[in-house]
Amino acid sequence: MPRYNQVFQYLLRLKRIQLELEKTWALAMHRDRRDFVARRRKEAGNLERRNEQQYQRMSMWQLRQHMTYLITNLQFYIQVDVIESQSKLLQERIEASKDFTELTRFHQEYLSALITQSFLDTGSISRILDLIIKLCWQLCKLIEASDATPDTAEIESLAKLFRQRSISLFTILSSSKLSGSQRAPFLRQFLLRLNYNNYFHNQAHKQISRAPATPLRAASMRPPLLGEVHSMPSIIL
Repeated sequence: MPRYNQVFQYLLRLKRIQLELEKTWALAMHRDRRDFVARRRKEAGNLERRNEQQYQRMSMWQLRQHMTYLITNLQFYIQVDVIESQSKLLQERIEASKDFTELTRFHQEYLSALITQSFLDTGSISRILDLIIKLCWQLCKLIEASDATPDTAEIESLAKLFRQRSISLFTILSSSKLSGSQRAPFLRQFLLRLNYNNYFHNQAHKQISRAPATPLRAASMRPPLLGEVHSMPSIIL
């Protein structure tokens, strides 16, 4: 039971922040419509101010969109690629089982697979995901607490931290250590969805190129190409 709680509490956290990000979007859109006429009248002659506010809003929406994209894909991965796939496999094994001992073993393997493939047993990944979720909450609270567009510096600071954390997550998940584990077939699907336009791979290369590093260190930090992700073995629990 504790392991079930661990998985479903994690799913609940993801669902809560996903709904909060959607709520924040709806709130800000309502404010924009409410204030549109007032801003146009008040700042009709202040083009520079209007452009600044437009930039602030675009930065805020871009960050919210990136957060929503990552959280939604992570939630889909855990719920569909992991839980539904493993539940189907468990059902097939139950139907083919011969005794209670086998049933018990299949159930334990099912629970272990849920924990493992959700990365709940990998401290480095769990910590990064926890930080990412906290950054999402910070953005939501920042928008909700301010009746106007949040300060550009605050948005840019959150965006920088989120970019660093999400790139770190992608780099760790793409590592050869994980690609050779029992997570492989499910992890591959998640990586392909997350990096469908090569965004994370390109951002990881930019981050490495900006950081001072020896050739050996830079090579060790290189994220794998999508072709390398495709080559991961298909291992079914």
